[in-house]
Amino acid sequence: MIDYFLIELIPADESHREFGYQVKKAAMGGYITQVWGWDEKVQKHLHAGDWKQKRPQIILYDSKPVGTIRIVSNEECLDIEQFYILPEYQNKGIGSHLLKHILDNADKTGLSAKLTVLKINPAISLYRRHGFEIIDSNEISYFMERKPGGMI
Repeated sequence: MIDYFLIELIPADESHREFGYQVKKAAMGGYITQVWGWDEKVQKHLHAGDWKQKRPQIILYDSKPVGTIRIVSNEECLDIEQFYILPEYQNKGIGSHLLKHILDNADKTGLSAKLTVLKINPAISLYRRHGFEIIDSNEISYFMERKPGGMI
């Protein structure tokens, strides 16, 4: 059983760069392969660009890196991006715990929360449980939003 007191977020630094790539590959590689195909060189290039411009926080469990998340906030909403958890730590409550904490903070400030998720990603059920609704879509993704005070 997960001890929620052992979950923390820290800013990513250069020492986390490879972990950031590996957690994305482990958590999303299968879905990316299904949608676009996996090209290691392309994915490394995309990661390098994201790392420079959109560096995430590192999710720690018991001081061990287990995932990444990036939260971008403005006056109207917060966007949840790069929310990846290593497969061996998925479905244990870590993502739900973090999401609940993020949404509680959004509610306190009156912000909506938004995210984009691949249609084939089963994390959609996690987001729905936390009050997110699909507000738009394209061929491959759903765009989801949770209004302040959304049902959980």
